Amino acid sequence: MSTEFVAIHRNGPLVEIVLDRPENGNLINAEMSDAIIAAVSSLDDEVKLVRIGSSGADFCKGRQSPMPAADAKPSAETLRRVVAAPPLALYDALKAVRVPVISVVRGAALGVGCALAGVCDVVLAADDAVFQIPEMERDIPPTLVMSALIGRVPVKTVAHMVLSRQRLSAAEALQAGLVSRIVPAASLDAEANALTQTLLGCSAVTLRAVKQFLHLAPEMSATGASGFAAHLAATALSARF
Repeated sequence: MSTEFVAIHRNGPLVEIVLDRPENGNLINAEMSDAIIAAVSSLDDEVKLVRIGSSGADFCKGRQSPMPAADAKPSAETLRRVVAAPPLALYDALKAVRVPVISVVRGAALGVGCALAGVCDVVLAADDAVFQIPEMERDIPPTLVMSALIGRVPVKTVAHMVLSRQRLSAAEALQAGLVSRIVPAASLDAEANALTQTLLGCSAVTLRAVKQFLHLAPEMSATGASGFAAHLAATALSARF
């Protein structure tokens, strides 16, 4: 399901999502969000990988504001439904994908763009990428973006980004745990393709096992995580016979 501003392609076991609104920094609107949710919520068992990228100079500069007019005096419930629920649904859908999700980030990843990158399992960033959570410049608590990052990025990193509103360079984002790897901007597409081929060389059951462990093990006790690891490994290996 593609829309005017997001292209979604199935290439064998790969589902590729490309934000395609470069004239305004790939701001995400409701239609784009719905298309991404629909795509990642209906993956069949042959899919091994989801990759999220962008066209143009920037990954995503945030979200097209859905705020009602100032004189509308919306209720808290209206704001929850119109403003809060859509991005939370997007983050939850990406977290729930059974296979690895990688984001390929160049240029600016701001606000929702930062969350969209961070909620992925692997973040491959160009050396010119920048990450920022600027909402408090408008006196808005960015709890929606924070909900995407908590549990994936250290709490102190999230706190500093939110409270300081400072932009992190790709190197700073790597050090802070938001980025998995940095590559030269000119090599980003080639590196992303190489990583994609490496992952696609594995079976879907192995990739799903890795994703399950990454998602669930951090909340388990050491004993529980060990037992879960054994279960997943045995299940994946048994699929070969």
